[in-house]
Amino acid sequence: MPVIDLHAHLTPRCLIQSLRTGDLLHGIDPAVIARGMLRSISMDDRIADMERYGVDIQVVSCEPQMYCYQFAALNALAVHRDCNDEVAALVRDHPDRFAGLAILPMQDVASAIAEMGRAVNELGLRGVMIGDHVNGNMLDEDMFREFWRAAESMNAIVFLHQASPTLVSVRTSRYHLGNTIGNAVDRTISAASVVCGGVLEDFPGLRICLGHGGGYLCFAAGRLDWGYRWRASARQRISRPPSTYLRDFYYDCITHDEQALRFLIETVGVDRIVFGSDYPGFAAGPEGIGYDPKAWLMGLPGLSAAEKAAIMSSNPAKLLGL
Repeated sequence: MPVIDLHAHLTPRCLIQSLRTGDLLHGIDPAVIARGMLRSISMDDRIADMERYGVDIQVVSCEPQMYCYQFAALNALAVHRDCNDEVAALVRDHPDRFAGLAILPMQDVASAIAEMGRAVNELGLRGVMIGDHVNGNMLDEDMFREFWRAAESMNAIVFLHQASPTLVSVRTSRYHLGNTIGNAVDRTISAASVVCGGVLEDFPGLRICLGHGGGYLCFAAGRLDWGYRWRASARQRISRPPSTYLRDFYYDCITHDEQALRFLIETVGVDRIVFGSDYPGFAAGPEGIGYDPKAWLMGLPGLSAAEKAAIMSSNPAKLLGL
């Protein structure tokens, strides 16, 4: 059975070229987008890495710094079209090795819906990757209702993934906590807002995948239910306790801890967990030395062979329609 990595990124050529030449990228300073990020990986090297780490198929999305939500929507859309065209070309050239997710100008919902339609219906991408918030606007806001309706109607995967800086970064820049804790904090807030804001109740056909194991969402399930029972404001947009919606999400397996992954499996079911590596981030710099996402998962003594096969292969294949 093929090993399918649902969480893999690329740095688009348009950004790399603009950084090298010093030219604006559709009116945007590329250094502001990159914030020091430059991971120029050739196709040969990417495929070689996939072979090295035992991955048959990558679901590729652009680096989340490419969201560009802080810029004018027209400029962001031009950047996103370049990015989505590049991902689509990658898939077209190597259909047996890659699938793709688009990025969207979520600061303009109408433009985001139109680009999602182009990406899914014309480019053949499997869905989209969006941030945990859009310039501070949470994803349960009424302004995003039509986006969710469109994503449901297109049967598009929606992958939630933070971009720097995270909420934790506002409080501290020390100890790498903006990433190690911040990624999980951002995911917890966005997913809880989607649940309590009635997005899953109103659009039950949505296929939302939460990066980084869904953050602390499942650990907070009991407290969310307590709030639902205790405060009327927690019941405004949902008809049942928050914990009952958690199986409506998919979650990648990036927990970096066997007990955390086991808790996730016991909470939502192994059928809702998919394999993710966060390529190439996990291999970048000295911190990545010795970490092999597939080998880590395969080496967990507390997971059965059937659970490992479901996470690495059958669950992502079902989500992708492969």
